[in-house]
Amino acid sequence: MPDADYNDALKKLSMYLGRCYNMPVVILIDEYDTPIHAGYAKGYYEEIISFMRNFLSGGLKDNTYLFKGVLTGILRVAKESVFSGLNNLGVYTLLDKEFNTFFGFTEPETANLLKDYDLSNRFNEVSSWYNGYNFGGKVIYNPWSILQFTHRKPKIPSPYWVNTADTGMIDSLATKGGREVKEEIGYLLEGKSIVKPVYESIVIYDLEKRDDLLWSFLLFSGYLKTAGEKGQKNTYQLAIPNREVRYIYEEMIIRWFGEKIESSRIETLLNSLIKGNIDDFEYLLADIVEKVLSFHDTEGRESEKFYHAFILGLLVWLEDRYEVKSNRESGLGRYDAVLIPKDRTKIGIIMEFKKVNERKKETPEQTLKKAMEQIEKKKYTAELKAAGIKDIIKIAIAFKGKELWLEHSLLK
Repeated sequence: MPDADYNDALKKLSMYLGRCYNMPVVILIDEYDTPIHAGYAKGYYEEIISFMRNFLSGGLKDNTYLFKGVLTGILRVAKESVFSGLNNLGVYTLLDKEFNTFFGFTEPETANLLKDYDLSNRFNEVSSWYNGYNFGGKVIYNPWSILQFTHRKPKIPSPYWVNTADTGMIDSLATKGGREVKEEIGYLLEGKSIVKPVYESIVIYDLEKRDDLLWSFLLFSGYLKTAGEKGQKNTYQLAIPNREVRYIYEEMIIRWFGEKIESSRIETLLNSLIKGNIDDFEYLLADIVEKVLSFHDTEGRESEKFYHAFILGLLVWLEDRYEVKSNRESGLGRYDAVLIPKDRTKIGIIMEFKKVNERKKETPEQTLKKAMEQIEKKKYTAELKAAGIKDIIKIAIAFKGKELWLEHSLLK
């Protein structure tokens, strides 16, 4: 057909329906901006914007057969230039209270649904996996995932929603971000929140030009939640909503490493660690650091945090066999990283990272000693012992630039 016929299709459909039923038409469009995302990701952004402008404006602007139109999506419609001249829109985002209970299950609804399926005893498990969204102050559960869970009744919850989503665009945006983005994703994986300005009006094309828009896009896409009160200049605390979404970030990190290192090499590294072959682990880790990290990553005051996030990203690969925790309280302080085996007969691992203080002319050996003493003094092994782990490896890692040193001891 000629392009004009496609452009006018929505308007003509409403005209035919209006004539047939002798009443005005309601147009409901879910995820109206999905074609725009696809156009951005696949390289036909300008063409899809041009089409959507004609297609949607035809149906929603100056359409005498229209009673009401409702659209849902990630992007604010008025700002993506697909509704030129359409100014009578009521726009509400997940930050607003209006309609905040209508785009997912509330906590009471989820509890009742689980009760109907004789799954009430799994409410806490379901909460950790599928809730956490904050819509205008209301806690909302992911409806697709809840319905899949009640239907399948799995022994272990699975990431149902993320397996239906195309994360290619998010991968692309996050990968384009520099060291700071990867560092902050590391913080999010540690269970921390980050403070960022939130922009409700996002134009996808601007995402390439402005790194600060990434976090707003992740929030409105469902990959982050607001985790605190609104601050000055529209800043919010942002965090990962639940275990299901955390899975996406873990997979993203695995893909980042996979682009630079063969997955088999990472598996060899981690197998050396959990089997207690720490000398092999040190050699392989030093090799991976040399290949993956840049000089700019390993320099500066924040390099210790970057190393922390980098190694945490590697440990993500072990989450099927270990609980990977970071910056949690244990004993008299907060450890950097701990691996708690799901099979309690296996080795538990505690890690502490420290940068060699060149300004104080500190040697790597002195740094390692300081890190190991901190593990002992602060009793970081307390959580592992409480979990019934008998064999514990304490690992101190010192680094300077792209060089690293390691010391370990086995506690039985």
